[in-house]
Amino acid sequence: MVAELVPAPPPLVGCLDALDAILDDMPVEAYASLDPVMQRHAVERLRRLKARIAAQELAAVRALDAGLGDKARTGEVLARGFGRDQWEAHRTVRTAKALSSAPRTEDALAAGELAETQAAVIAGTMAGLPEGVTPDQRAVCEKTLIADAKRFPIKDLRQRALRIGDAFKKPAEAKVDEDEALRLREKKAWARTEAWLVDDQDGTWRFGGRLPALHGEMLKSALDAIAAPRRRHLTPEQERDQDELTYPQRMGRAFAHLIERLPTDKLPTTGGTPAVITVNIDLNDLKNRVGAATLTTGTRISAGELRRLACNHGILPMVLDGQPLPLDMGRAKRLFTPAQRIAIANRDLGCITPGCEAPPGWCEAHHWQDNWANGATTNINDGTLLCSRHHHQAHDQNWQFRQAPDGHIEIRKPRDIWQRNHRWRP
Repeated sequence: MVAELVPAPPPLVGCLDALDAILDDMPVEAYASLDPVMQRHAVERLRRLKARIAAQELAAVRALDAGLGDKARTGEVLARGFGRDQWEAHRTVRTAKALSSAPRTEDALAAGELAETQAAVIAGTMAGLPEGVTPDQRAVCEKTLIADAKRFPIKDLRQRALRIGDAFKKPAEAKVDEDEALRLREKKAWARTEAWLVDDQDGTWRFGGRLPALHGEMLKSALDAIAAPRRRHLTPEQERDQDELTYPQRMGRAFAHLIERLPTDKLPTTGGTPAVITVNIDLNDLKNRVGAATLTTGTRISAGELRRLACNHGILPMVLDGQPLPLDMGRAKRLFTPAQRIAIANRDLGCITPGCEAPPGWCEAHHWQDNWANGATTNINDGTLLCSRHHHQAHDQNWQFRQAPDGHIEIRKPRDIWQRNHRWRP
């Protein structure tokens, strides 16, 4: 009886089997026993190995795409595979095909000299070079970008890649082409701009989206300014854990702070209705500092939070007295005007809390004579400056205020004496 011959697997399959066997012998818990130097060395080696495996994967994807003959179908096949989704699968196909125009980049990735993100930037750039570029120019371009990738972070590499084609154009042509490319890029960015918000019903909302580059930089700049560690402007509870906050936590709280600062009087109206939040609260609850307030959307907030916001934000409080119609409606004129703020800042020079050095630009205008529930006015004599942290404390701890004979505002905290900030003295 003749034994049936079984074809031997291709060498490439044998190599994959060997990789599997090696990984089986690498327990993930073993890294904890290494010293920090060896741990860092291990991380770097694993990242390079990951890049080398990525090169093999991309080459396999390109071969699969050539066999199927349909890039969309290739993406769908990959999306049904291990741990992928449609967007990531199609991105992989695009990168794999672009690498066919960048052989040196693929070799560098396979050797572990480039990360996959770097290789994707270079390959995409090479695929988009003008048709008139000669083979020698293409070679110089690719060699330059590979060298740049080893020196610069990925953000700088992307910027250099955008302008690499200018080397093959006349200066005047390069400027025109860049302007046109930026215009098209901005148009596409606007088309992709989106935002979403979801109420998680636990007192928080989730949000996300996509912004054009300009507006993303503007938003990040504003949040970084608010989230700076030296800006201890949050609530007393948040101040205590300020040093332990992660960067995302800082940015999240900065974003909430930015929303509170939105100039609602500058926003467009909807059917003649201003873009303000209406808040309902019972008169007795407001005066007794108990109970809760209700937004027109049904969301509940504490009476203390409402009193704090009412000092300086464009909310429209409706005070009720057991009837469905409001007993009183606060007005947007409760907000101090820019001219009034300048006058108050000229007197106070910053937060009036003793020992606080917050300048006027970091402060909020506070109605010190009375709160709006008891008929506070919005004039210069009724206004004073408090930084956000001390503004919270003034409401939470029921600080007392008075105007001294020389016109400056003094503070008395609970179980304390009258004090003032002495920044005004020579």
